[in-house]
Amino acid sequence: MTRRSEWFVTKSPRVSIDGNPVHYLISFRAPRFCDQALDQSRKRRFHPGQPSWIAKLDTIVHELYHIDPAQAGLRRIARLCGGPASALHGPSFLADVAGMVREYLASGADPAAYDFLRFGFEELSERFGPVVATTFRTFPSFPQRYVEALPAQPSAPPCECIQPIKQPQLQTVYTERDLETRLFLPRAAPSASRTAAVAAATPC
Repeated sequence: MTRRSEWFVTKSPRVSIDGNPVHYLISFRAPRFCDQALDQSRKRRFHPGQPSWIAKLDTIVHELYHIDPAQAGLRRIARLCGGPASALHGPSFLADVAGMVREYLASGADPAAYDFLRFGFEELSERFGPVVATTFRTFPSFPQRYVEALPAQPSAPPCECIQPIKQPQLQTVYTERDLETRLFLPRAAPSASRTAAVAAATPC
């Protein structure tokens, strides 16, 4: 070996809202999320005979199920030997999620909490008006992981060339000052038009 990088770790940005740390974030892409269809998804075999909008509820439960109940990051899947696997989806992951979706719907949950999932993006807009959401100002509009060089580096032979890790260009700390209300449209729109539309759509 004649060249290598500095030793580094991968980190997630720190996020806090009004002083409260946020440990997990789920990001939804609109209009893509609103237009999911069950027959276009590999999860369809776990929801036989169900309406297409169930795909969206499955997606929400799927992402929530990734949260480690011990708050140690993302849920790790155990291998047959009992050790942790590198994958985040085990052989029964999708079936487990589908079971939780059925359990939720059978629990008597208030339909008002999930009725919006029944509509695609255009129908949502027609029924309820412009679709707006709180997002981060940066693009992409969710915090990105970054690498950081370790403060203590191993000694290297004189023949090795050490390539320094570039300082992160991504934002590493987010607060409520980084949030904005954004209008989502079926197609991308110029920033000026989007900003004006958000101002018009957001109540005072």
